[in-house]
Amino acid sequence: MRLFFFLIIIISNLSHSYENNQLLLHNQPKKIGCIEFKTLEGNTVNFFQKNSDKKLYLLNFWATWCPPCIKEIPELIKLEQKYKKEIVVVFISVDSNPSKVIPKFIKKHKLNNLNLFIDNKLTLSQKLGVKRMPTTLLINDKLQEISKIEGYIDWLNEDVLIELNELL
Repeated sequence: MRLFFFLIIIISNLSHSYENNQLLLHNQPKKIGCIEFKTLEGNTVNFFQKNSDKKLYLLNFWATWCPPCIKEIPELIKLEQKYKKEIVVVFISVDSNPSKVIPKFIKKHKLNNLNLFIDNKLTLSQKLGVKRMPTTLLINDKLQEISKIEGYIDWLNEDVLIELNELL
């Protein structure tokens, strides 16, 4: 019984959702350095080189067990479709068994053509200071972190869209 209670506390602290979360910019952008992403198949990709013409990257750290993450994914997909030429959304799963759970999740939620990568050993999460799910980092075209949003945010909210438009 104690173990069950302990697990509930841990999971609830790792998943974060406040409806009043907002997009706040850092006073000083943070250089993120070289980042390589790991695909579900185990390959390493330098995603930023492939998409060097984009103005803004949203790195969304999520997990299949995180309700706020699941709520946020469709909104991020719509956001990327709305700003196809300027914004790329990169989904980074922190699930511990990604090859098993992610294909089922993608099929269940009918998700296609996602920029999907994994961080099951949490090395990228640690490097970028990600501690809660979901967390989204906004990276500019100079590969600097300009914002970190911990928890759910309504990406299609008018105020958020105004902020994003000012960044583009």
